[in-house]
Order: sequence, then C-alpha cells, then structure tokens
Amino acid sequence: MIRLISLAALVFVMLIPSSTPAQGRPPIKIGLLLPLTGLLSIQGLDAVKGFELYLAKINGKAGGRDIQVLREDTEAKPDVGLTKIKKLVERDRADFLVGPVNSAVALAIRNYVHEQGVPLVVPVAFTRDLTAPGRGASPSIFRVIETSDQGDYPMGAWVMKNTKYRKLIIMATDFVAGHHASEAFAAGYKAAGGEIVKEIYAPLGAADLAPYLTQANSLSADAVWGWFAGGDAIRFVKQYKEYGLWDKMPLIGYNTLVDDTFLATLGDAALGIVTIAGYTAALDTPENKAFVREYEAKHNVWPSRYAESAYLSAQLITAAIDLLHGEVSDRAKVRDALKRAITQIKPPRGPVSFDAYNQCICPIFMMRVEKQGGRMVNAVIDKIPNVSQEATWGWWKK
Repeated sequence: MIRLISLAALVFVMLIPSSTPAQGRPPIKIGLLLPLTGLLSIQGLDAVKGFELYLAKINGKAGGRDIQVLREDTEAKPDVGLTKIKKLVERDRADFLVGPVNSAVALAIRNYVHEQGVPLVVPVAFTRDLTAPGRGASPSIFRVIETSDQGDYPMGAWVMKNTKYRKLIIMATDFVAGHHASEAFAAGYKAAGGEIVKEIYAPLGAADLAPYLTQANSLSADAVWGWFAGGDAIRFVKQYKEYGLWDKMPLIGYNTLVDDTFLATLGDAALGIVTIAGYTAALDTPENKAFVREYEAKHNVWPSRYAESAYLSAQLITAAIDLLHGEVSDRAKVRDALKRAITQIKPPRGPVSFDAYNQCICPIFMMRVEKQGGRMVNAVIDKIPNVSQEATWGWWKK
C-alpha cells in the first residue's frame, strides 16, 4: 500500500506542468564569430559587449527558451574564420550566427553560410559584395550595418556641398574594407566634381606610418580623407597630428578613424575631424540615451558603433525568436521572421529596414569630433535619412 501511494504521488508530480518558460526545451544557440584577439579585437570585443548587454536586458530568454551564446575567435583571418564557423554549425549546432568584423572574413565564409542555410546576422563587415545582387547576396545573410558604399559614397557629395575641399588625398589601410570604402568615397566625390590627387595605402597593422605621411605631405591638396580602424586608426590619427599634416591639410573620413571607444585615447589629436557613419553615441534619441546609459553603467565607457550594431543584432534575433514562439528549426520561417522583426524593434540609431537583399536601409550621420562637458564626442552635424545600397550601385555597375 505504501509503495502504491508513493507511485501515485510520483505520477501526480510528473503530471504537474513545469513552471519554467523553456518547459524542458534545449537552449537556442547563437554563435558569435568575431575577432577577440589581434588587430581588430577592439571591434570584436565591443560587439560582444553590445550583444550580451541586450540579452541581459531580456534575462537571456526569447520565445520561451533560454539563449546560449557561443564565442569563436576569428583572429580577423579568413582561414580561421572559415574553420570556426564550420565548428559552430557542424559541431555546436548553432541556430543563429553573428559576425564577422573583417570584410575579408565575411567573403571567405559567404559560400559556406549560403550552402548551410544557417542565418547569419552581420553587425560590422561592410564590403558591398556581401549583399550585392549577382555578387554575394544570400537569403541567409542579414546585414544591420551600412555597406561601404552607403557609408562613404554620400560623403563625396556632402564634402563638395558643405566644404571648400576640391582636391583630396586618400589614405587607407591596404585590405578589402579600406579599398572598398576608398573606392566608394572617391566615386561619390568625383561624381560631384572633386579631384583625387593621390591614393596612399598602408599595410594592416603598420606601426610606423612615417613613409606614407611623408608621401602625403609632399603633395598639394585641400584635405586628406582617411579610412583606418582599431589600433591602426589610433596610430594614424596621432601620427597625422604629430607630423604636422593637420595644419596643412585637415583630416576627414569614415568614422572608424575616431570610434567612440577610443576617442579619449586620441585626445586633442581627434578634435575637428569630420566623419560619416551610421551611428554615434552622441545621438539624441530616447532609445540611444537609454542604451548609452546602460552600456556606460556596465562598462564605464560610451558604446562604439560596433557595440550598437551588435546590440541591434541581438534585438533582431530575439524579436524573430519571439515571433516564432521559440520554434527555430524551419530556416525558411526563421528568415521570414528576421525580415518581419526588423521593423518591430527600436534600435538606438533609429528605425531601420531591410531591402530585397537583406541589407539594412538606415540613416547616415555626418559628425565632427568636439569636446563637450569634458568628454570627446562625435557630435552630429548633419543627417542623411534612409540611405539604401541601391542608391549607390550606379557607380560600380558601370
């Protein structure tokens, strides 16, 4: 009798519904494929911080299921990135992928992502080829950052309209992202009537930029347009000032030159630099103010564009999971949910959407480095709303 009563009690307990939201379902796995060491680790680690900040806001759950984050270090190397993404997909069975930072890595993994069909949300790598029709666009790739064209081509016309710079020198890092950004800016600038005097490219990770700065100093131009990122940007901006080029030719460029994360490190060397990009921590919107406040409370520094785009990536993926009520096995439905979710979230930068190739259509901001209240900031001086990649295809489709 005692045994029967015990058995009945056990069965009763087993029939009681679980009080946990996941109800026994395994966690949804999201693989972060980012450079956590090496030259581009600043961007990679900022992306991790932004992504995990949003997950913490929602207690690490979406669609009634726990979220498990898996980190893999690409080292910003294409071969390493391909090896690591295969691990995430084939061994770890990741349901979503987020990354990479390096455009060369993005192109190296593109075919694998397309063949496997695992949704990849790209927060940083901005080579035009990744979402261009007939080049790299894939239904499995969703990019939430502007392309190299969206962020650079419009600046050419803006410079001709709003400055007296009619002759420019281009200086950039000698790899995919640097070349694509420079090509886009040069195309927009020349289409508006400007002249490019010379293009000078320095190796990725070059510690001494003296030979390249000396070459620029020997030329006659109104200003220098630059594209450098991470540690390269810090060295370039500081050495540009130290070599006295600023007094001769003001420095402008893409916002990787003066990312919010290392503005304090650059100090007065960055003052007055005008750049373009899709985000700055100084944006005056309720969503951005809340994001900056929460990020600074956690990390004691303002967020960079990498942190914001990864935060947006987390918003997008978890919103899609919510739409699917946690059922993510059907990848066609996942892709559809990601497309629907993009218009339902409120990113810090403002509303964004996807075009037919899953490339974001977003606002682009013109900024100038200023000191406000003792803090170095990328202050917004102008806004170009709803910039699409289609609007910039003309120059390279020729």
